[in-house]
Amino acid sequence: MFDIGGSELMVILLGILILFGPDKLPDILKTIRSGTNKINQAKNEITKEITSITSDLDKNIKNNLKL
Repeated sequence: MFDIGGSELMVILLGILILFGPDKLPDILKTIRSGTNKINQAKNEITKEITSITSDLDKNIKNNLKL
C-alpha cells in the first residue's frame, strides 16, 4: 500500500523510539495497528458497497436491454 521497505520502517521506528522513549513504544504501536485496522475495515466496507451498487446497475442495464 505505502511501499515502505524494511530499512525505512526501521528508521521510522527509531525516530519514534527517540521521540517517545522505549516505555511508550508498545502503546504507540498498538494505536497505529488499531488505526490501520479501522482503515482496512472502512476500505472493505466501501469496496463491498461499490461492488453491490455496480452489480445492481449491471442488472438494471441488462434488464433494460432485453426490453
